[in-house]
Amino acid sequence: MGIRYGRVPQGSDEVEWLFVSHCDCDGIGGFARLLRERGVEIGKLPETSHPCRGFAGPLWRLWRDSRREGACAERSDWLAADQAAQGTPEAVAWHLFNETETEAIRDTCRREGVTVNSFLLKHLDQAIRPEIRRPDLRIPWLIPVNLRGDIHYADDTGNHVSCVDLRIAPDDTAASIQSQIRRRLGRGEHRANHLLLGAGRFLTHCAMVKLLASGRAKPAGSIGSFSNLGAWDAGGESSGSWLFCPPVVAGQLLGAGCVTFRGRLGLAVQGHPSLSPTPEIASRWMGRWLNHIGGAG
Repeated sequence: MGIRYGRVPQGSDEVEWLFVSHCDCDGIGGFARLLRERGVEIGKLPETSHPCRGFAGPLWRLWRDSRREGACAERSDWLAADQAAQGTPEAVAWHLFNETETEAIRDTCRREGVTVNSFLLKHLDQAIRPEIRRPDLRIPWLIPVNLRGDIHYADDTGNHVSCVDLRIAPDDTAASIQSQIRRRLGRGEHRANHLLLGAGRFLTHCAMVKLLASGRAKPAGSIGSFSNLGAWDAGGESSGSWLFCPPVVAGQLLGAGCVTFRGRLGLAVQGHPSLSPTPEIASRWMGRWLNHIGGAG
């Protein structure tokens, strides 16, 4: 699975797409590696603000609470899914906000008392609902979680990732989504998922990623993933603007990501080749996402 990054040179609207193996890095680690290769000064990488210890407790709570989940949309509910599609490349749509627009989004989030992450996820969820067979149901999302500071590897760009699974209803607000994320982190779901992905130290990074990919290909599970790399105000040589998007695989057909680099927020979304017509659906997702974000300001 290749993590997608895009570099947009200063004054250009052309994207140089770059890929880093998910066997080697997580989203934050891959971005740091690419920036360092280009002479950008990157110090200590962001660490988790939700450390979680223990073994039995997080696993028990994850199993217990998963049995209480109600009806949700399923991976087979994509209206445009064609599992027989072959040879179509993944399609991606992207958008870069300027510094003023990025600050306006931050101001909106501050007024609402929510994170940019929850704000963007709320509007992304609304944007993809027209493509789902049962848009009235809750939609399952996979949200990667950075475990740096909770787990430690020799290479700080290595794969320090886990995840939580959200269930978002049509009328959920950004505040309720944020509360759900915090509740799941408080229960240690990210710790339990990390243990399940390889009992931490017993599998290599590559084996953990292969296990994650096989899980995402199962009929049940999250429809898409959304990952936010946060804000980066690194020093060093100018590297233009940047985009980021997590991988897509058979089953989990949607990947969406964002990163703020030197004051500019970049969004990217991509669809799996089995979504047909893939280029058009990715553009529709992005268009609706931007419309929802604009209408919220």
